[in-house]
Order: sequence, then structure tokens, then C-alpha cells
Amino acid sequence: MTDPRIALMGELRELAAAPLPDFDPDLAEDFAATGRRLPYETQYFARRRHLAAVAVAGGAPALDEVLTAVCDERSWALPAHWGEEDPARCVDLFACETAHALAEIIELRHDIGTAERVRTEIDARVIEPLFASETPFWWEERISNWTAVCAGAAGMAALRLGVDRDRVRARIIPTLQSYLFSFGPDGGCVEGVDYWVYGFGYFTYFAEAWRDVTGEDLLAGNEAIASFPAAAQLYPGSFATFGDSSRDPMLPPGLLARLVDRLGVTPPVTERTPAFAEDHAARWAHLTRTLEWGRELGGTMAPGRALLPDVGWFVERRRIEGRMWALAVKGGYNKEPHNHLDLGSFIIAADGEQLLCDPGAGEYTAAYFGPERYEQTHPSSAWHSVPTLEGAEQQPGEDSRAELLDTGDGVEVAIDAYGDGALRRTFTWDAAGIGLRDCGPEIVESFVSRIEPVLEGDTAAWIGERGTVVLHGIDAGAATVEHVDAAGHDGRPDRLWALRFPLAGALRFELR
Repeated sequence: MTDPRIALMGELRELAAAPLPDFDPDLAEDFAATGRRLPYETQYFARRRHLAAVAVAGGAPALDEVLTAVCDERSWALPAHWGEEDPARCVDLFACETAHALAEIIELRHDIGTAERVRTEIDARVIEPLFASETPFWWEERISNWTAVCAGAAGMAALRLGVDRDRVRARIIPTLQSYLFSFGPDGGCVEGVDYWVYGFGYFTYFAEAWRDVTGEDLLAGNEAIASFPAAAQLYPGSFATFGDSSRDPMLPPGLLARLVDRLGVTPPVTERTPAFAEDHAARWAHLTRTLEWGRELGGTMAPGRALLPDVGWFVERRRIEGRMWALAVKGGYNKEPHNHLDLGSFIIAADGEQLLCDPGAGEYTAAYFGPERYEQTHPSSAWHSVPTLEGAEQQPGEDSRAELLDTGDGVEVAIDAYGDGALRRTFTWDAAGIGLRDCGPEIVESFVSRIEPVLEGDTAAWIGERGTVVLHGIDAGAATVEHVDAAGHDGRPDRLWALRFPLAGALRFELR
């Protein structure tokens, strides 16, 4: 892995030389008509990427051009977040991020002519709506990554613009403390590694900015939270994909290095420098803190075992005949932020390739975050490796829960998420492979993968590029294989396969 700053600067110079990307404001109405977010958001983030590149590596005329274009936008928030309020004063994730980026850019660059207008727009769109409001925003009370990103980005913008520190303390610090209180002692993030990067990343960035101006250390004592990605790692470039997660999240080198330096935690193992283009939202904070703090961290992937009982995640890695195999199991509850109906779902991976998979995030649309959420493929119970009980799928809600228990040679999951039915799911891992025993009424198993299973006799095999899993103990005559074609988080086609059969006894996964 090379110095991330060298690679980033080369990429930024190329991006800065390109013309200002096209922007069609009418695509906001397309979202209202179709529920699709990607058409508008793709152009929005292309403009933010150009803004960041020109601010760091471009000339003043190009920077004035893009700053004027951003200031002319109807809203800095995304149409999916506008609701009934004035879009120009909608304080969402991306309005706050834009305010933060612009506030630092006008402080960084003294060769631009639009600074006064930029200050005016930041104040009107984010600072005044937030700091003058006597009513809490929903993200100050319903804790998720929004809590840390909105408060952290808006707070950093306020500090850059000289907002009175007591006002910043009164509005921002309690919100960020609420965000920290949402973590249990194990430090696990219910939203997954991607949203850990987002939420805890912006918490960290604000905490360091606050320490610079006040000397107060908000980051100290958060070692467990900072250690979460390493606990959830299956292989370099591969993490457990529970909830709306991705298989290979973009891990900002600057954030990881800062947490190592400040808290002494063990970082996840990285083998390559992520390009700026890999951050689909082109986040200014990730980019600039990597340019300031980033460095090569190194490390090697080692076997390991982590049970995070508060968040309900279990991850174990074992090296077998030259391959790093991993088993990840999901507990928790079915009203988590970015929730899927996935209690007891599991992943089996070989060198990071998920042979039995968790589907992760689908394409974000209006329906995906609406009442029809669990009718969408990726969040549904039907497209996770969880069974039905007496024909019933898992139910959403706070009362649908799963508790994990470390058994020494595996993990046991007690699942109460099927209405009247309860399921006890036990995983064991020994020299013969991974055993699975399910106890409950009228169980029909479902095992999900992006690889089509091959059935033969009492076995089913998922043959990947890095390894093979063979399931023993099924009746192939009673089994069915089906697939669904959906859209992944990036909008690209995503085909999932499911093997379904009535349970007749204990099952075993042979690892080859």
C-alpha cells in the first residue's frame, strides 16, 4: 500500500482539469415521480467531487465557477429528504456536509471572489436554521449515523465561520453525546461498517476540531467503538454485510490513522489505497483528513474471533489449508436503523468471497425507505439465510429479537421474531466443517448466495472463485432453487440465488 496522499493528489489534479459536470435540477422532480434517487444524486455527487478536486488542486477561476454553481442550487439537501419543509433550509446530511466543505474551502483559499456569498449561503441554509431552532431536528432524537454527520459537519462549519463556541457547545455537544450513548460496551455499530465510517468518522473529525479550539477531548475513551471495523472484518477488503452494508466499504486512511494514533486501537487490515472516486458521495471531510493524517498502516490478516453481544454480531476467522475462512452470524433486533429482517442470518466466506452471503444494501429508492421496505429484495426475510417457521417469515419491530451466546466451539442464537414461533439456531465449527442445528416448529430452510447452488444427492455446493462450500444433509428431491434479479446499492443488476427445503435433521457445511 502506497502513501495514500500521493495517489490522491494525482487523482485530484486529473479531476480538477475536467469541466464542471452537467447538472439538471429537474431531476429532483423525477424523484418525486418515480421514487428513484440515483439520477439526481449521481449528478449531485459529481459536482461535489469536482468542487473538492478544484478546491485542493485547481485554479481560482474554476473554483469560483463551481462555488457559484453550488450557491445557485435550489437546495443542498437531497430531494429524498426534503419532506414538507423549504428545500433551501432542509438541514440534512448533505446540506451539512456541503456547509462544512464550503466553510473550510473559503478559509483555505484566499484567491477566490465568491467568499462573501458562500458565507451568506452557509448561514442561511444550515447555520441559522439549526442554531436558531428551538425544536430538535428528528436526527437529534432518533439516533443513527445522521446524528453524528449532521451535528459534526454543521458544528465544524460553525467553528470555521466563527460562531460563538458556547452556542456550538450547547447545540452540538449534547447531540454527539447522544450518538455515543447509542453504542453498547462492545462498541458495535448496528448500521454496519459503512455507516460506522460515516457516523463515527464525522464524530471523530468534529472531536478533533473541537480539541484544536478548546483543548477538550471528546474522542478519549471510545476505543471499543473505534475497534469495530477490525472485529467485523472477514478478509482485507471484505467485511460482514449485515443491514445496508457493502462488501468492500471505503475506509478513509486518514480516519484509520487518526484512531490508531489517538486511541491506540488495532485498525482493520488494508492492502490498497482507496481512490477518491470510490467514495460515491465525495465527502470533503474524508478526503481532507486523509490528505492531512493519512499514512500506510500495513498489517496482516490473522485468525480471530469476536462476539459483540450488544450489537449482536459474531465473526470468526480460521486459516485452513492456505485459505482464510470466515463465519459471521447476525443477532440484534428488527427495528435497527437500516434494518433488514435478518436475525440469525449468516455468512460463510473464503478469502473474503461470500459463498453463503448476506445481500447487504439494495438500491435506495422511496419504496426502500417507505412502508414497502420489507417487500424489497435486500431487506426482506425471504432473501436472507433464515428459515420460515410454520410458513411464517420474520416480523419487523422492536420485539423481534435475537440473542447470541458464545458456546466455545461456535455460537448459539435464540430468535424470537416469528410471532408465536421461536427458533434456536446453533453453529459449531470443528475439523469436519461448520455444523448448523435449527430447532423450531415446521422449519423450511433458506440459504442465499450470489452463486447458483449445484444439487447432487443429499448435497448442495456453492462453487466460488476462492473456495467451495458443500452442504450435507438435504433431500435434493424436496429442495427448490430460485433466483431474483434486483438492483444493488449502486443501481447495477444484482442476482441472488436461494436454496429452500424442509429441514429433516442436522446440517453440515464442508469447506473446500
